[in-house]
Amino acid sequence: MYAKLLGFGAVYGFGFTLIKSLFPTPVILLFAGGDSTEGNLTTLASVYMLSGLLAGIIGGPIFGAFLLRRRSSMARAGAGAPLGSGTDLGKSLALSFGFAIFIGFISTLLTMGAYGFGLLPSGGVLDPLTLIKSSNFSPGTPLLVAWTFARDMLPAMLAGLFLSPLGGSFLYRVYAAGRPASSTPSRARVIEDEF
Repeated sequence: MYAKLLGFGAVYGFGFTLIKSLFPTPVILLFAGGDSTEGNLTTLASVYMLSGLLAGIIGGPIFGAFLLRRRSSMARAGAGAPLGSGTDLGKSLALSFGFAIFIGFISTLLTMGAYGFGLLPSGGVLDPLTLIKSSNFSPGTPLLVAWTFARDMLPAMLAGLFLSPLGGSFLYRVYAAGRPASSTPSRARVIEDEF
C-alpha cells in the first residue's frame, strides 16, 4: 500500500508540476537561463518545478496514512467504514481536491524553505518571505501569507480537478476499503485495479 501511495503521490506531483510550470512560467525561465535579480533563472525554475513533484511524493503517503487512520478510528468506534453522502463522483472529487490542496501547501513550505535556507537568493520579487516581511500595515500580512499559499494551491487544485477521475477514485477506495465489496462502487474498483 505504501508503494501505491508513493506512486500515486508522484503522479499527482508530476501533474501539479506540469500545471505549475505555467505559474509564473517557470518553463520559460528554465530555457532562458542566465542570472537576474531573482538569481540564476535555471535554478529558480528548477526549484519551483521540483517543489511540486516532491510535494506529491511526500504528500501521497501522509495523506493516505491519514485516510487509513481515520477509517481505523471509525471501525474501532463501531461506526463501520465511512459511508459519506452524495454521489461517488462527488466524494472522489472532494478527496482529489483535498489531496491537491495538501500538496499545494507542502509545495509552498518547500519553496519558502528554499529561500529561508539560501538555496534561492532572498530579496527578489518572487521571494515570499521578503514579500511578507515588507508589509507596511498589519492587516496586509495575513493577506500576503494567504496569497503566498494560493500561488501553489490554485494550480494544485487544477491538477486535482484533471486527475480526479483516476486519483479521486483511488483515494475513495483507500478511504472505504473496509466496506463490504458489494457496497464499494464498482467503477472505483475497476479504476483502482487499473491503477
